[in-house]
Parts: sequence; structure tokens; C-alpha cells
Amino acid sequence: MSHIKLGAGTYAFRDVDVFQALPHVRGIGYEAIEILAGEGWPTAPARLNRDDRSRLSDAIQQQGFESPPLMALLPLCEEGGGQQAVDAEFRAVCQLARDLSFSDAPSVLSSPIGHQSPPWDSGRERIADRLLALADIAREHGVILAAEPHVGNPLDSPEKAVWLMEQTNHPALRLNFDMSHFHVQGMDLRHCIEACLPYAAHIHVKDGYIDSDGEVVFQLPGEGSLDLGQYFRILAQHNATIPVTAEVSAMIWRRPDYDPWAAAEQSFAALDAARRAANS
Repeated sequence: MSHIKLGAGTYAFRDVDVFQALPHVRGIGYEAIEILAGEGWPTAPARLNRDDRSRLSDAIQQQGFESPPLMALLPLCEEGGGQQAVDAEFRAVCQLARDLSFSDAPSVLSSPIGHQSPPWDSGRERIADRLLALADIAREHGVILAAEPHVGNPLDSPEKAVWLMEQTNHPALRLNFDMSHFHVQGMDLRHCIEACLPYAAHIHVKDGYIDSDGEVVFQLPGEGSLDLGQYFRILAQHNATIPVTAEVSAMIWRRPDYDPWAAAEQSFAALDAARRAANS
């Protein structure tokens, strides 16, 4: 029997004090926590001094969570005059990842590469070179960069992700696997998992579809057509050990009627039921 931990991310709790969120998340039943490190969140690097970081690391450990992965929303591969600023922010997030860690294992930092990155067909080598440079920075900090294939980005398919991993072959560059970005494009579940899982350092999950206007609509886990039972069965068949972190899309948490705790409870219930069914 496989027991894959379920995680929650503070991306969904932008307006909630993180020290209040941690015990609430644990009380729902989540066994892992992901910290959002970005502007607008109380856990942005610039908002946490040395004492804050030590206190937060202690609070995470006290809830029984492992050292937390971090999520960033950085335009890692977008070209132009802004790369120096991205590098500075990337270094700051890497440092925060290490400051929050209480493990000897590398910390994990996930981010998409950015919508305005070079086109894949003509610019994939530039994308690879840019991620290699960032992976070198990550390695200096004891961090693994988990690049996220994302619908609407140049990096948007398992085949591209595998090419990137084989082309770069860097110990500090892996993948953040979020099936939703492939599911909305109608890609096969088993194929996507089996292609990406060997290179994954982090896992997100949510649901979604493309509407009649061709727009992507993301949903909470279990709200749509993604077969979560089969998802967990395939993960278990491949002896997955990475926690599966429920991601609440911004198109959900920006709604005026959004209730972060109702969303967290609903997501956990759907994922836990699917996990149990996969083990039955």
C-alpha cells in the first residue's frame, strides 16, 4: 500500500496570517505545506527578517510538516531588460527556501517559466540555457529549481519537458508536475505521469477544462473530469513519494466570495477519498 502525503499551499491563503494558517491546514488533515514566496503574500522574502524566518521554520516543524517547498511566480525565461531583477528575486527566494529548511536535503522551489518566454520551436535552446544558469544559482543555495510545464507557456507538454530535462541534465533542475496543465489540453493521464514523474521534484494538482470560448478554466481538485482515483493509482504503481499539493488557482481565490477554508476542506476531501480508493 502506498501512502502519498497530501499538501496545501499558502498561494491559496494570501490574506491569512501564515502562523494561523499552519495549524488550520494541519487540522484539516494535510500532511505537507508549501509556502508561496512572492509579492503580496506575508511570506514574501522582503517581509520576513531573520527572526521571522526562524519562527516560521519552527512553526512548520511543530505542526509535523517536513521542510517546505516554496512556490514562486517568476518570469524565469522571459527575455528583455528585466532578467537582472528576476535573478535578484530568484536568489532571495532561494535564500528563503534554505532559511525555512530544517533538513539536510535540498529545498525545492517551483515556478513556471513565464508566458512571454521565447517560442519553443525557435527558442528552446535559449530556454534551456537560461534555466541552466538559474539552476547554477539554485545549487549554490542548496536548492532544486522545479520548472513547471504550464498551459499557455512555451513549455506546455510532457514531450517538451522531457526534452528539457534530457538537454540540461542538471542536478538542481527538475520539474514541477501539475497534471491540470496537460488535462485541459486533452492529454492522456498515464502518459503524462509516466513521462514527467521520473524528473519531478514537486507535484501540484487541480482540475480544469477549456470553455466554449477557448479559455482555460481551472477548478479545485475533484470538481472536474480529472480521474483522481486513477491519478493516485498510477502514482502508486510508480512508487511516487513526493507529496501531492492541492493548488487553488488565482481565478478561484480572486473571486469575491472565495472562502479559503472551504476550498481547502473540499480539496482535501476529494484528494483523500481518491487516495483511499487507490489503496483499496
